[in-house]
Amino acid sequence: MLVRRGALRDLWLRSGDAGRALPAPTASDREAWNRVGEEQRALVLAEADAARGRPWPQPLLSQWADYGRSGDRTAYEAAVFTRNRRIRLAALAAALDPSPARLAEAADGLWLKCEQSTWCWPAHDDAFGRGLMVPDADRPFVDLGAGEDVALAAWSVQVIGGALREFSPGLVERLGAEARERVLLPFVRRRDWTWEGTESHVHNWAPWIHGNLLPAAVVFAERDLRDEVIALCVDGLDRYLAQLPADGGIDEGFGYWWQGAARAFDALGLLDALTDGAIRDAVRGGELSGLGELVRFPQRMQFGPGWFASFSDASAAEEPDLPWHSLFRAAQLCGADDAAAFARVSRRSALGGLDAGVAAGLGRMIPELLDPTWGVGIEGPDRILPARVWLPSLSLGIRRETAGSTRGLTVLAKGGTNDENHNHNDLGSFQVAVDGIPLLADLGRATYTAQTFSDRRYELWYVRSDWHSTPMPNGVVQHAGADWRAAVAELPDGWKIDLAHAYPRLDAPWTRTVRLTGGSVIVADESPALRHPTTRIVVVCAGVPEPHDGVLLVPGREGSRSLLLTHDPASVEIETRDVDDPYLRRSWGERVSRMLFGPASGDRWELRGSAL
Repeated sequence: MLVRRGALRDLWLRSGDAGRALPAPTASDREAWNRVGEEQRALVLAEADAARGRPWPQPLLSQWADYGRSGDRTAYEAAVFTRNRRIRLAALAAALDPSPARLAEAADGLWLKCEQSTWCWPAHDDAFGRGLMVPDADRPFVDLGAGEDVALAAWSVQVIGGALREFSPGLVERLGAEARERVLLPFVRRRDWTWEGTESHVHNWAPWIHGNLLPAAVVFAERDLRDEVIALCVDGLDRYLAQLPADGGIDEGFGYWWQGAARAFDALGLLDALTDGAIRDAVRGGELSGLGELVRFPQRMQFGPGWFASFSDASAAEEPDLPWHSLFRAAQLCGADDAAAFARVSRRSALGGLDAGVAAGLGRMIPELLDPTWGVGIEGPDRILPARVWLPSLSLGIRRETAGSTRGLTVLAKGGTNDENHNHNDLGSFQVAVDGIPLLADLGRATYTAQTFSDRRYELWYVRSDWHSTPMPNGVVQHAGADWRAAVAELPDGWKIDLAHAYPRLDAPWTRTVRLTGGSVIVADESPALRHPTTRIVVVCAGVPEPHDGVLLVPGREGSRSLLLTHDPASVEIETRDVDDPYLRRSWGERVSRMLFGPASGDRWELRGSAL
């Protein structure tokens, strides 16, 4: 395990003081807010001014009900996310320049938040299951959306609450009442929140929500409620960290590290302030020292700048507006200089949180604005790319030709089980990047709909094993569940994967070996089932491969070289799909293909790839 169960909880009981203020200066602290860099100050004020005077985004009932009728969640969420972006920019602008016009804008947005019928996102509300097509105000549901909204209100009151009390008397009190009735009281009264997980299984919702409820409890709750909420949140964070593996692996992938592990680090940073530095001491050589492995997960997953290993529902292309400063703060908490340097060189914008999404709310934007060290020292190494990564908890390994360089091949192989969070049926799959750009691909996910998390999930083509680079012995695809597994053993130059227990109705052994050697990737399959007439070996790629005299050329993209594939005798069929989903297209372009090889003429078959 990463940390002992109870370590964080015990530390809080020894050193925590919920009566301390949140680690963010109020707008009245002009010295603090006047230190914000000119570029960031101008950016926030310009973005806030561009929206001021325009109609506020208004989420509609029809958009809410769309989820119950068609499974579409995007229109309602887009309206809420755009409104929240404007509120957080208005709050920051009012902190930087607390003029009447800026305070009026922030007050309007926060009042609209009070008037919004629900803070829960429709995809999560249990109202639909009770036959309703409207939110039930008498039965608030605490989900990711409710956590985001209550944290937005709390951080806004923390920084501009004093000014709002003078400018709009009663608004702060109204926000507090809504926070308590919609989120804090339901959270403590209902103890059946499935997202809190169990002692052995907790996914990314728990630290995300718990981390957002902490500032809300400090700002909006009286002592008894405050202490109860914080105690439950600390215990939830403790439970989440204790069930993570010692190697820091996140089975939900790189994209979900930011909304799981990073959310836990955000909460730990807040708790560090409420324990007067006791968290930092425990991370640096104490009971929480295992967190150093967790903070290094993002850099270990990088193929090249902007491109990462994609498995489960994670994306290959870096998502816009990632809160790199959150990783920087976590690395500083852990004393992990390599992870801090990686965060600095990965920085893409002057300030996170400008995207109309949930990547960075006020709780992440405020410390970034106020950190004078964030933009310092970015002239360091261009990349921190380890030559070898092995995460036994995920049965996942990565090898690259040269440490610290994207030049050449980077190869990933994966085993584990088909019972992971955000699982795809991908046992025995492999990926290949050329010059840091993935060409042989794990496609990741498409835009979420109601089907994504339903009992029809595995009807989605990009989730199935026959659209991952895996075998299809006897024409059979993998099934979901913990019964289906693949053990992986490290080799000096790669991995050996046992697929005998990865498929139903496979009555023969199947071993896959993936190696990176001599500038080439070699994938070898061994099984009597290779000769079966319906057996196929699937290899998925971006774009469309080009057959040339018995070899296949996977064209390079984004400036990379191409990948030349040669193989032992077997027929090959190429199937190409147009990509119409914007989420998939951002990573893979307009078309993706799969190559289906087989059957083989013997019990061993080999595929070789090299950059060209």
